[in-house]
This record gives sequence, structure tokens and C-alpha cells, in this order.
Amino acid sequence: MGYDHRYHRTGAETDLELAIQQFQHALEATPKDHPKRAGRLVSLGNGYGDRYQRTGAETDLELAIQQFQHALEATPKDHPDRAYRLTSLGDGYGCRYERTGAKTDLELAILQYQNAVYHLQSRVLDRLRPGKHLLSLHTQTGNWLSAYQIASIIISMISRLTPNSLDISDKQHLLTEITGLASDAVAITLMVGETPCQALQLLELGRGVIMGSINEMRADISDLQRQNSLLGAEYTKLRDQLNAPSREPDELGMRNVIAHRVNQRHSAGQKLERTIEAIRKLPGFDKFLMAPSEDEFKAAAASGPIIIINVSNIRCDALIVEKHGIKSTPLPHLHTADIQDHEASLARPEALDAQLLEWLWDTIANPVLGALGLTRTPDTCWPRIWWILTGPLAKFPIHAAGYHYYRSETVLDRAISSYSSSVRALLQSRQKRSTLVVERGSGKAVLVGMEKTPGLTDLPFVPLEMNKLERLCGLLQVQISQPQPCREDILSALNDCDVFHFAGHGQTDQQDPSQSSLLLADGPLALADLFKTNLHDRKPFLAYLSACGTGQIKHDALIDEALHLIAGYQIAGFRHVVGTLWEVNDETCVDVATILYSCLKERNMTDDSVSEGLHRASRKLRDIWISEDTTRSAKRMAVLQDEDASTTMKQIRSCQGKERKPRDADQDKESSLNWIPYVHFGI
Repeated sequence: MGYDHRYHRTGAETDLELAIQQFQHALEATPKDHPKRAGRLVSLGNGYGDRYQRTGAETDLELAIQQFQHALEATPKDHPDRAYRLTSLGDGYGCRYERTGAKTDLELAILQYQNAVYHLQSRVLDRLRPGKHLLSLHTQTGNWLSAYQIASIIISMISRLTPNSLDISDKQHLLTEITGLASDAVAITLMVGETPCQALQLLELGRGVIMGSINEMRADISDLQRQNSLLGAEYTKLRDQLNAPSREPDELGMRNVIAHRVNQRHSAGQKLERTIEAIRKLPGFDKFLMAPSEDEFKAAAASGPIIIINVSNIRCDALIVEKHGIKSTPLPHLHTADIQDHEASLARPEALDAQLLEWLWDTIANPVLGALGLTRTPDTCWPRIWWILTGPLAKFPIHAAGYHYYRSETVLDRAISSYSSSVRALLQSRQKRSTLVVERGSGKAVLVGMEKTPGLTDLPFVPLEMNKLERLCGLLQVQISQPQPCREDILSALNDCDVFHFAGHGQTDQQDPSQSSLLLADGPLALADLFKTNLHDRKPFLAYLSACGTGQIKHDALIDEALHLIAGYQIAGFRHVVGTLWEVNDETCVDVATILYSCLKERNMTDDSVSEGLHRASRKLRDIWISEDTTRSAKRMAVLQDEDASTTMKQIRSCQGKERKPRDADQDKESSLNWIPYVHFGI
């Protein structure tokens, strides 16, 4: 296999020819009844297929199809590799269909893919891949009913693709296979006229798989324990066994110990699946750990509508959940190509301008708010709404959408916005809800400020932020704790805190989102560390992450997993998390935190006070931005209209309309949209 691997790494034609020769020799040396013959036929077929992709020679394509046919004939009906070999043959027919347009080849490709999807003895991934091919073919040909049937099947496989026995890194790797699949399933479901509820259930099953599995492993099972204590105890034992952090062997070379632990986790994972199946047979538990029911969806919207923006190449829609029903609103002017074009501006927040916010308003926010009847600025009681954004749209600040120079034509001037990664996450956060969460005099606030971080720029406004918070927490009558900014000290302090406030540097890991972290004196406090932290019995009130990009995801293939620090603190058990979508201005962080905590004091730290406080801060800073920008524009126009304008001003005039150059936000605070990136996740 050496030449084949090197060819795929380097693309050298000589390596491909040597690989094909190697595969031919191996096949010739293999008896026809040998169990490895089918696999070697597939390898040779793949070699011919690679050469066809390189040269376009029809003879290579025919040779590839022949090898795949022979391999399938040599594969027993119940063999775990049968789906993979069916898919290889389907790929061959698919290539021939693309070349000739022959309908029979399309039908043969579809048949192989269908047989692969329904081959229950094969591995989930080997069944899911042909399912994706089928979905694409049915979508291209407009066969929406068949596409819906396949979408439902492959979405149901996803939970088995990443069993609880796998660690986070393995789950991340596998889930890159299904990017966008759930959103396509939603679009297809709506195309065939199924209900918005059915579409939303598929979305909930196909997105946020890692976070969902962690939430499931921490689910409240008190009702189960009351009805069947034995099953409840078995579920708890296996869940805790799989939740236990894995420890590396003390000595190197202990492969047998590692293998034993892997086998133990695999066995526990299988037992847990069987236990869950048994629980679902109990009266009233048939939906145990499954997607929420329609009644549960509506219950989640008791405090305000939940708006899910589904993005797919097929179509884009808003699924709107209200306490009295679920509906969908088409978004015909929202297209993935436009999202990708605007996404480039998010990579340089200093270059953001009002046009992005106006586009978000025209294509998404205005139609959605209109469907909800939110058409003007409220006089007194502000409505609350929750946004769940899918695909690349998850990076965008929909809460800031609008024409801000016209005030009422903005989301900010019509409702208080919060975010969630899923409806399930909202339901989980609302468990054990109380009206007054933290009683005065009994709470504890953990405050961590990192003015200086090794290897990074200093943050001179952090001490001011800490001073203001100390004063406000004193007025809130909560005990203040300021542990050493070290990983173990912080993790320990989280165990009995009600408020955790971090001011410092955040880091988003593009390759491994589970390693995104807050940067402390002794190193990172990573998202993966939070997965091992369970504060759900206490339900601490607020985690405020005053750092850059704590809600940011840079791994596009895992965008639907919402693996960012904000979600991590929610998973750990915090009811509310405030964070940021990208880099933030050091001084603005002080302003936002001060206004928000002042609202907590005024509203006695009720659940609504967090989102209201952030909303107040955003509106106040937005109003300052408009006022100062209007003043600057007037001055600029006056100078430019002066016939005696300086050479410098003439140069500025000649540059109008060109792309704005990135600037240091700290040097020009008043000219940038620094109020935009702050977001609230929670109830």
C-alpha cells in the first residue's frame, strides 16, 4: 500500500502506476476462495479509478467497475465491508453516468447506494456515506420524496456514528463527514410538505451531536428512578463510567492496558445503548433522550419565540417556535453564496460596516420579525426572542441586524435577543428554573482578571473592569473570590460559585475546537476541561467571558457542532453565558460589563436581567456610535465641500468607495462597531 499512500500524498503519476502493479500482483497471488480477495479487488478497482480521474481514459473506468463487481460477488451477504464495496461500485456507475448521461447507469448507482444504506451489518460510516450520495442524486433530479426518505434514515444514524464510548477528538473527526447534512434534511422535509415540527426534529438530531450527547449523559433521571429504580441505577452506573475522565498509564509501552480500557469503554457503551432501549419500552419513556416532542418545543418557547434560521443550498427558511405552535417562513432572498461573500468581512472585524447589518435585516430579520408581529419599538415591556443559526450563518450577529440610522428598523429596537445552539440546550438550561436565582448575601462571584498574559499583548483596561465589578458585586451583596489565575484553582473555584467573570485573552483553536481556551497564567483552560466539569446540580447563574472570540468557531466542517467556549460553560451547567463573536475592544469590555452588572443589581439577578442588561449595553453603545458617526460625517462633508480643501482631504475624497483598511480598534474606538460582538446564551 506504500505507493498508493504516497500517490495520494504527492500526486506523482509513477507512484500510481507502481501502486496498480502492486495491486495486480497481490490479486494474482490470492486464491479465488481466499477471504482477502474481495478487499484486494477493491484496492485494484480504486487504483484504476484514480487513474481514470487523472487521465479520463474510459478503459480505466470500465476496469474499475469490473473489479468492484467481482469484489461484491466475493463478499458474503452479512459481511461488515459489504456497504463499503457496494458504495465503490455505485461510485463507478455514478462516474459513468456523469460521462455518458445514460439513465441505466444512474439507476444502477442509486441501487448500489440504496443497498449499502440498508445493509445493517455494516459500519455506520460506511452506510452514511452512500446515503449522502443518494441524497445528492435525488436532490439533483428533484426526487424530493426519495430524498426525504433517505434523509430521515441517515439522520437517525448520526447518534450511532458517535457512540458515548468515543472520546471528543474521535467524535469531532467523524462529525466532519456530516457538515450541513441536517440543514439539507430540513430543506428537503419542507420541500415535500412535511410539518415544520418534523423538520425541526431532524435538525435537532443532526446538529450539536457532541454537546447533545454530553447533555444526555447529565440528564435529570429522577422520574426514571421513581418508576424503575433498577434501570435508573444501571443507566447511572454506565453513564458515570463513560463520563469518567480517562487517565494515561503511568508507564510508556503499556499497550495492553490502553487496549483494555478501550475495550471497557466499548463494552460500557454497548450496554448503555441496550439500557436506553429498555428504558424506552417503559410507559411514558418512549422518547427518552430523543429529539424533543412538539409539546416540548412549544414549552421551550414559553418566555418568547425561538427562531431557527436554516441555511441550505436547496432553500433557506426560518422555523419559528412559539408557545402555541411551530411554523416556517421562507427566506427567498437568503443564499449560501451571499453568506460566504459576507463571511469574509467577519475575518476582519475592524473592517465591518453597516452594510452587513442592513443585509442581515433585509434577508432575515425583517421577514422574521414581521411574521412574529414585532413591527415597532415597544413602549414598555420588551419581548424576548432566541436565535438558533445554522451553518456558516452561525458566525453572524443577527441581533445587530438593521438600519440603525432609522432606529425602529433594527432587531435591537424591537426585541431583546438571546442565542442558543439548539432547542435541547434551552430545555436543559431551564431545568430547575427559579424566579430569584441568587439571594442577596448568599452568592459567590469568582473574578479573574488577566491584564498580562505570557506571550500576548497587555490589556490595560482589565484592572478597571475588575475594580468596577468588585464595587458592583459588593452592592449585589455576593461574596467575592479572586483565586490565582491558574487552571486548577479556577476549576476548583467553579464548583461553588454563582458568577464567574473572566477578563483576559481567549483563544480559538481552528484545528481542534475542543481545545479553544481562556488563557491563564499557567496555560489554557480549554473547552475540553469544561466537558469534565458538571455543575448541573447547582446550576450556577452566570459565566461572563470578557475575552476575544469566546463564541467563535473557525473549523468550518464542525460549524454545526457549536464547539465554542460559550457553549462549553453552558454544558458545564451555567444558566447564562455572556461572550463574544470575535475580537473585542479592551475599553469597550469595561463599558459593557458595567452596564450589564448594574442591571443585575437593579433587577435582583433574575433570569431576565442578564439578557436585558446586555441589551441595554448594546443599545447605549450603539446610540453613542450613531451620534459620533453622524458628527464625524458632517465634519468630513464640510471639509470635503470646501473649495480650499487641503491636498490630504482631496486624497481622502479620491479614496472614497475603496475598501476600508483595517485599523487598531483601540486607536479609533469611536469609529468602529465595537458594540456588536457581545452575545447572550441562556434562558
